[in-house]
Amino acid sequence: MLPNPDRVGQSRSFIEEARRGQIVTAAVETIAEVGYQRASMGRIGARAGISRGLISYHFAGKSELISQVITTIYSDAAAFMTPMIDAETTPAGQLRAYIGSNLEYIRAYPARMVAIVEILTSGGLADLPDADPAEFDRQMLLPLEQLFSEGQKSGEFRDFDVTVMARIVRSAIDLVPTALSRDPDLDLDRYLREITTAIDHATRPVPGAAEQA
Repeated sequence: MLPNPDRVGQSRSFIEEARRGQIVTAAVETIAEVGYQRASMGRIGARAGISRGLISYHFAGKSELISQVITTIYSDAAAFMTPMIDAETTPAGQLRAYIGSNLEYIRAYPARMVAIVEILTSGGLADLPDADPAEFDRQMLLPLEQLFSEGQKSGEFRDFDVTVMARIVRSAIDLVPTALSRDPDLDLDRYLREITTAIDHATRPVPGAAEQA
C-alpha cells in the first residue's frame, strides 16, 4: 500500500516543527547558561545534540534563530498570563495579576526569562535585521500604559505619567530573572509580595489629593 502523500507531508511538517522546537530550547538553555554573546551556533548545536549544519537547515543564521526564540517566549508568556489578567474585573486587580502572572511564568520557565533578559540587555535586538528596538520597547509598555490610563479614569490609580510607571513596573519584573540566575534558591514569593506592595503604594490614590487640587 502506497503512503498517502498528504499524510507524508504532514509527518514531515510535524518532524520539522519538532526539530525547530528542539533547537529553540537548546538556544534558550545555552543563552541562559553562557550569555547571548557566547551562545554560538556550535554551542547551541552541541546542546541540542545535532550538527551546526542541521541547525542551518532549519534557520538561516543566528539572527533568525534568536528571532524565533523571542517570538516563542513572548507568545508562550502571553498565553500563560492572559487568562489570569482577564479573570480580574478592575484595573487594580489586573495590575496585580499582571505582576503575579509574570513572576509565576518566571517560576515555571526560569531559563526562558534569563535568556530573554540576556538577549535584550546584550544587544540582541540590534543583531536582528528587521527588528526595531524602539517599537519593541513601545509594544512592551503599551499594555501597562493602557491599564494605567483606565485605572486613572476610574479613580483606582492616582495621576502619574503612565509611561514612566510602566517602565518602573517592567524594570522591577525584569530584574528578577537576573537575580534568579545568580541565586537558584531565590525566594520568588517574597519578590512577588514586595513588588506588588511597592507598585500598589506607588499607584494608589493619595488621600485628600482631590480636595487639595
